[in-house]
Amino acid sequence: MRPIARLDVELRASALLALSIAAAGLFGAFGRGADPARAIVGFAVAAILIGIVSHVGTRFLRTGERFPRVADGVLIEHPAQTMRRTIVGMVLPMLVVIVLLAVSGGTGAVFGGVLAGIGIIDLANLAVLRRRQAAGREVVFRELGGSPFAGGRRPIYTRPT
Repeated sequence: MRPIARLDVELRASALLALSIAAAGLFGAFGRGADPARAIVGFAVAAILIGIVSHVGTRFLRTGERFPRVADGVLIEHPAQTMRRTIVGMVLPMLVVIVLLAVSGGTGAVFGGVLAGIGIIDLANLAVLRRRQAAGREVVFRELGGSPFAGGRRPIYTRPT
């Protein structure tokens, strides 16, 4: 079994980073002279569409599904390392926003909207997860991926607090 990390730490970090990069994409588009109305509409449409996709893709976190217990002896990643890993995973989207802003401000705003949709759903999932952890007196963990860019539905486990 791969090492695991606290899911709440991962979600909080990815949400805040995604929303920060999203804001940079939108405001960077304004700075590059993009029409504000077009930039905002592109940002909003992308955020809504990707938010819907992300919401559907992560519904298993909100269904109350019971996850297996953490096996004894599994390595648990330190929260500081989880933060660093999440930051590394967000380098590529940040670079994409920078390149898109250099090419066309409006496109940077649209990609920022993609990140905003993901970040908003991560925050919503974090709120649900925190309520779940408080009610169930358990901590939820997610297995680490094979690369810092691994995301999606990696196995989830719990452990009593």
